[in-house]
Amino acid sequence: MLEILAKQHDDWIRIAYGMTNDMEEAKDLVQDMYVVVLERVSLTGKMYNTNQANRYYIWKVIRSVFIDSMRKTNSRKNVKTIPLIENADTSSDVDFDYSENDAFDSIHLKINDLTKEWGQYDRKLFELYFLHGQSLRQIANGANIGLNSIHNSVKGYREAIKAELSEDLQDYFNQDYDKID
Repeated sequence: MLEILAKQHDDWIRIAYGMTNDMEEAKDLVQDMYVVVLERVSLTGKMYNTNQANRYYIWKVIRSVFIDSMRKTNSRKNVKTIPLIENADTSSDVDFDYSENDAFDSIHLKINDLTKEWGQYDRKLFELYFLHGQSLRQIANGANIGLNSIHNSVKGYREAIKAELSEDLQDYFNQDYDKID
């Protein structure tokens, strides 16, 4: 099982780096992901098919490990000390803002709701390309469908998501998380 995951080790590092912006922390997250995956050996059907890891499932595990590490780190920072001097300044306590995660989850749910309205063909293509990370050529070869047809479909999915969620996506990229419902 680890051999299958290890084939895409650089991809997992890249995903984790996108969350942390710190290469050492990204490597730590990926190592923690391997530990979590080993603990969940009974879920191997979700983790990979016969020869390739389920990118979406592994992404969710890495994200979960990242959030857990942020909670642990920030819970240590948030430990309130009893001031020994009356009216002592405790403003240095830092609260972690979960609004980015909430906004991301909200957008993710909206995309899921949108794709539920699509036909089975479109949902499967969307899943293969966006969630499993297959290239257009891989999908075309595996499904015996023309490359142009797949390209046009994927382009349509992007346009549909942008049309439906453009304001939320813009708010997310501008870090206006409170505007996303």
